[in-house]
Amino acid sequence: MMEERSCTGATAGLSGKELAGFRLLKKDGLTYRAMEMNLEELSERRIYLRKALKDYPRWENLTNDELNDICLSATESGFLLEDGEGHEIFLPAAGITSGEAEYRKIRAMMPFEFINLDGKDFRWDRYKADTTSEKNLVNSYITRYQEFRNSGMGLYIYSGTKGSGKTMLSCCLLNEIAKRYAGSVKFVNILDFLEMTKKGFNGEEEDVRAVYRAGLLVLDDIGVQMSSKEWIDTVLYRLVNERYVNRLPTVYTSNIPIEHLKINDRITDRIESATFFVKLPEEAVRRSIMRQEKQKLLEKINGSPWGSSTAEK
Repeated sequence: MMEERSCTGATAGLSGKELAGFRLLKKDGLTYRAMEMNLEELSERRIYLRKALKDYPRWENLTNDELNDICLSATESGFLLEDGEGHEIFLPAAGITSGEAEYRKIRAMMPFEFINLDGKDFRWDRYKADTTSEKNLVNSYITRYQEFRNSGMGLYIYSGTKGSGKTMLSCCLLNEIAKRYAGSVKFVNILDFLEMTKKGFNGEEEDVRAVYRAGLLVLDDIGVQMSSKEWIDTVLYRLVNERYVNRLPTVYTSNIPIEHLKINDRITDRIESATFFVKLPEEAVRRSIMRQEKQKLLEKINGSPWGSSTAEK
């Protein structure tokens, strides 16, 4: 059984991991394993907790107030978490099953045409230009995602040409992450997100909260939003800054270089500091991809019993 402890003294010198073993002492809250903390200590504790809980979908997206109410202790085989009501929950070392990966992929809400694609489906050899460095960066992001995630680093995928594969690449990457690593993934087009905020501008709507808190977020087509309005800059800043502060990685796609985005400089500064750039060639490959996919579908249909019997008639 855990040692009971309530502390109102100084906590100087404690690490984030040590502070995570105690909840914030507050009026009308639990005093069991609770202590006073200053803002610096709360920040250290929050950073540790978000890193420790990133592999547990039920707990990875807690609000700051919810984080203040829990205690977390590391064990040899996982974590022992005590919630705000004093209930203890054992969190085993995380592992990914195909069912869990499929569930997260469906909940990510990416375009239907890309939902079953992964890394092998993105053909870098379709481009005439040399894409070796871009391919290596994306592959590195997938294989060493945990290191990128711990640093809060995402990607900024851009090309001025429509149909160059930006959205497809981001979805392939998202699917690879979903099947390899624990944590929530989310896809949202910038215009759809702006529409969502009209109903939940204060961030309280469930769909808006899911975007804010996603372990990995793809924000598609940033830069195509309507002519600059103050409320758009406010909405984008809140989203980008929230994820920046909490080191939640974001993958952006755009047809505009980051320095030419017509949004507030505070937003572009945060995007630039938390992303690596992936410049796709100025080549439209979408049509060739669509033709090949339709051909595959036709061959599959013709090769089925239904297709064969129809052809014989």
